[in-house]
Amino acid sequence: MKWQQTAAGRSMVWIIGKDSPSQICRFLKQQAEDGVLLFCFDYFDTLAVREVEPEQTKQLAARLHSFLLHDLLPPEQLYHIRQQIERELSEQNAAAGKELEFYLSDFAPVYRLRLRELLGNVAPLRNVAEFTRLVMAMETAVETAVQQSCAEAVKVLDWLRQQGFRTALVSDFYLPGRWFEQMLDKLGLAGQFECVYVSADCGLAKSSGRLYWKVCRDFSLTAKQVLMIGDNPHSDLFRAQEKGLRCLHLRHPKQQAFYAQWRPEHLAAPKRVRQLFNEAAAQSGLFKEIGTSLWLFTWKLLRDVQQRQVQDVFFLSKEGEFLKKIFDLMQEELFGGGSIRSHYLMVSRKATFLPSLRPLEEEDFRRLFYQYRDISPRDFLLSLNIEEGEAASLCAEAGVDFQTRLPDLASQPVFRQLLECARFRQLYEVRRSSQRRNFLAYLDSFGVPYQRDGLTIVDVGWKGTIQDNLRHILGGQTAVRGYYIGHLNAAPQEESNRRLGLLFDNTRPELPFFNVYNNNRSLFEMLLGASHGSADGYFTAEEFACLPEGHRREIRQRIPLAQGELLIAALDMPEERALFKTKIAPIQAQVFAEASRLNRALLRTGCEPPDAEWFARRHARMVFTPRRKEIEFFERLYHLENFGVFEYTDFRTDGPLPLLERWRNFVRLRKNPSMLESGIWPPIILRRLGLDFYRHINGPRRHWREFVRPRR
Repeated sequence: MKWQQTAAGRSMVWIIGKDSPSQICRFLKQQAEDGVLLFCFDYFDTLAVREVEPEQTKQLAARLHSFLLHDLLPPEQLYHIRQQIERELSEQNAAAGKELEFYLSDFAPVYRLRLRELLGNVAPLRNVAEFTRLVMAMETAVETAVQQSCAEAVKVLDWLRQQGFRTALVSDFYLPGRWFEQMLDKLGLAGQFECVYVSADCGLAKSSGRLYWKVCRDFSLTAKQVLMIGDNPHSDLFRAQEKGLRCLHLRHPKQQAFYAQWRPEHLAAPKRVRQLFNEAAAQSGLFKEIGTSLWLFTWKLLRDVQQRQVQDVFFLSKEGEFLKKIFDLMQEELFGGGSIRSHYLMVSRKATFLPSLRPLEEEDFRRLFYQYRDISPRDFLLSLNIEEGEAASLCAEAGVDFQTRLPDLASQPVFRQLLECARFRQLYEVRRSSQRRNFLAYLDSFGVPYQRDGLTIVDVGWKGTIQDNLRHILGGQTAVRGYYIGHLNAAPQEESNRRLGLLFDNTRPELPFFNVYNNNRSLFEMLLGASHGSADGYFTAEEFACLPEGHRREIRQRIPLAQGELLIAALDMPEERALFKTKIAPIQAQVFAEASRLNRALLRTGCEPPDAEWFARRHARMVFTPRRKEIEFFERLYHLENFGVFEYTDFRTDGPLPLLERWRNFVRLRKNPSMLESGIWPPIILRRLGLDFYRHINGPRRHWREFVRPRR
């Protein structure tokens, strides 16, 4: 430590990296013994440092603004507009005898008007209060993402607090105090100061010295009883000394050298981007790479719906429960809230199938039999959401065998016999009409103008059956657009009924690494399990009370209507609840925490994620070369098939096979490698064939085909 002489007086210099915190604490103790009663800290480059050049944070914010505004204006133009407005507001304030500063609360309304002149009344610009909040939130998000604490300065602050000395934070900054507090909270500094002074709140600044007067008045202290600790030679040193305060001038040579060599092109340099995302990605845990794949899906989803200016998105149960949480988190951490409203829609293939059907005279059930040809009358009736006991009674009355699975049921005489049963015909029409009416009331309860704007839905994938059901319920008059992790369908698509797989899609050849993400689709389905059972119908209170005993439905949601209430029902399956609680929820908690770290990495790179191969290589590790623990974990998973066929599906192997049978399986596999392409995860198939060792050959070979061979 050493003394320095300035134009306004004498002050001690604290050089970070040279002078230890204990030395500084001894000096401050001496100052307290000499009459100092309040220790004031600057914030930027004193308690907190940035990992980018300070002005670069505004350019990062401009990238978020461009994203929010559907990419209608480039970040460079938005940053230029910001510079103009900042200069105008600062000059206006100075001309009025105020500080030569601008404040974000004044900036945002003017910024909005300039943008409306260029873009018209696009959604984010319609409400001045909401737009101002979004600007504040995005600025805070960027600042918190690029800040880290200066450990030495924080140690000194902690010591002062432990000794019982009074502390205050004094900062010239354009964000109001309630947003500034969020930055303090992120660095663990909330509650460390008796008072926080920010020029945006006070209308007074350190740069003029007037903020120091206010601090002294508020604490009823003379200037000599206050010591200012900060890095800025003008605001924290010269002006403070000019007003009579004592000073400790903090210098951070390493940080200043970093700022000096910083260049804008460093921000999204591929090496830096990969490094930040590698640090943010999960380093341990079962299927630890699933988080980056789900994050990539969420990022692509948000990008697309933003560019399309979508206002409302419906996440379909059950997999949509966790997808919605990640989507909401991304919006919260990028924009400080939902610029796109997200909703959770309780649906299933079974719950939406019956209301999507036509009157019996016009219906051929083609959409069911296209996927499930060889089923029993029981499977058919349960797919219509008719209870087991009721279905058995109907078959008995029609003289039809209930349980026997028949080849091509639709062509069987017993099927026609069932359709001609008077009781079935009556029950079908009553249930079909009421379920359709109730579902539309449920959809209307969200208050979304879907008939005008169309319906945007999100689900795990694969063929879009629920989307087709919704399209038919809405009479084919409402445009429906579905976003999926993966989509598999060769049929031509109508523009008003589009389906898009965002990670893999056999109708979109421009998406790379199809074989990586498609290799274990069940992994997505299982790890996106929900905290509740499958949607199982929509009922008025009177209808629910009249359901047959033993229907196993629970009321998941109650929606008030003009007359009575609408009940949204789900199947109560204790086995599924236990699986979710013990196996799935812990993995989802890990993924959720990882998603937050990846969001921060995205902000730090200016909204530039790594390239597609980075994500694909991570996903490929867990599907091509999984660890034994991951295979064994996956084997213990199971789920209920509750449409078309009704049975539990699991992935267990039956036990060790005789050596001769294993050899025969190996010969068959060598002759017919397509045995591993049935849609079941290859490591599970190999275990069932008694050929677990072969995954160490097959997996690396698949990895080589995806990432090495194409480069040759």
